[in-house]
Amino acid sequence: MICFLVNRIVEIDNVTHGIAMENELVIHNFGLVYGLEKAKNLLLSIQQKNENQYLISRFGDYIGFLQYKVDLGFSLKLTDFENNFDTALDEYLSLQKKEWKQEHIIKYLEIAKEIENKSQPSKMIISNPL
Repeated sequence: MICFLVNRIVEIDNVTHGIAMENELVIHNFGLVYGLEKAKNLLLSIQQKNENQYLISRFGDYIGFLQYKVDLGFSLKLTDFENNFDTALDEYLSLQKKEWKQEHIIKYLEIAKEIENKSQPSKMIISNPL
């Protein structure tokens, strides 16, 4: 089982989200998915561009949304739809209202479908709660 570290776990509309708001936790979680060296290089390259960015990726059984803000650093939101693709479709509508680019919404849904079809047992553990 993969254990991701987050600062806070919240439930919104029957969907669980884990939030990592410290760079150390973001690096740790990326290291679990990509290997520590590759994770550090990826996050360093994002940071060196010195512009706001985001990345969508799979983190075990969660959809990860990495956000980098120049003045604030990294944050990572892990979303658990509990293998319920219908709930992910509800999120699709929410992301459209937030004016996400269509290709990013599609990627988000593709990851949700992939998780529904092939599980990677995961859990979130609160570390250094905020």
